[in-house]
Amino acid sequence: MTSRALPAGLNVARGETQVGVNELVLTRLYNRYAPDEAFSAVDLPCGSGHFLDCLRQLFPRAQLWGGDIARPAPHAEARLFEMDLTEDFPFPPGQQFDLVTSISGVMMFSNTLRFIKNCTGVLKPGGTFVLTNDNQATLRDRLSYLFMARYRIFDAVFEDDELMTENVPINELVRLLRTHGVEIEDIQYTSLYRKDLVLLPLAVIAYAVQYLYLRRRNTRLPAELKWKMYPFRHMFHRHYVIFGRKKVA
Repeated sequence: MTSRALPAGLNVARGETQVGVNELVLTRLYNRYAPDEAFSAVDLPCGSGHFLDCLRQLFPRAQLWGGDIARPAPHAEARLFEMDLTEDFPFPPGQQFDLVTSISGVMMFSNTLRFIKNCTGVLKPGGTFVLTNDNQATLRDRLSYLFMARYRIFDAVFEDDELMTENVPINELVRLLRTHGVEIEDIQYTSLYRKDLVLLPLAVIAYAVQYLYLRRRNTRLPAELKWKMYPFRHMFHRHYVIFGRKKVA
């Protein structure tokens, strides 16, 4: 089936995430929902609201909500909440959504388990969960940790007021989603910087060893999911997007 491209007039900025992430997520949603569909969606954290703005342009009838630790600017097209995402969500009792998105959020706050639990709690059965995160398993990150004990965006030493502190790996996010009733449909890597390709020869050697290990690793996870988590491209692409659907009881 041919994927529909985003409308030419839609201005998708980078926002508060890596290059290409918003465009990838929006394209996937544009091919999942009809333009006139009146679904409900919440974006956590919503940041400046750019992602919600794009959703509104694509889906004029959608009911959009958002929340963040800092009071979001007034937004006529969405219902916004000032909220601590490590605590219970302050939504009206019984409120549920067809779509929950979290773009580059889990690296910003602790208690990922509670956040995932709360997100799946407000997601309708059969609803879509989109979770994105920075990839700290790139070859550049591995070399950085080997020589300097730090990752690309996580320093070896945190200041007391450090903002990005939660280095949550993909295997933990996959585990949390699956144990909270979310069936993972796809994982896509994005945000490739051409300058990183200078490490391609070394990446081939490193991935060959990793591939052999994964082939021999016995696990109860579906084999297809294992390879979606660790394709060759994860050696270079700096961000990944997990697409899931809440199971229907």
